[in-house]
Amino acid sequence: MLDMLNPTRDQVTKFQQEHEVSIDAQHLETPLVITVQIPKKQQTLHQTHYARKFITSRNEGGSVLIVVNPDVSNVHSVENQGEIDTFEDFVEKTLAHTLEDKEESDQGPKVCCGASCS
Repeated sequence: MLDMLNPTRDQVTKFQQEHEVSIDAQHLETPLVITVQIPKKQQTLHQTHYARKFITSRNEGGSVLIVVNPDVSNVHSVENQGEIDTFEDFVEKTLAHTLEDKEESDQGPKVCCGASCS
């Protein structure tokens, strides 16, 4: 968590502890990148966590590229998350998105990779 303001660093640390997720937030000039790993409640044959990589820059008008399980896939989507003027704005929006992802992961997968995952 490089070059983050202390309140933002503390917010990310607290979020990680409260929600049992791993977050790597890098404050680079461009692009802004946050990688989130959410441990799976149920063990599967393949992955032990759900991962998301969020990528944007200050000039993108709120568009965020979200790569699903970036270590094993190039599946991605683009979402408009509204105004992102600062890295702290990006962290706030990513944490909110992560809560939604975590709730979904806690309920178990809705679709599978095509192989038997249970």
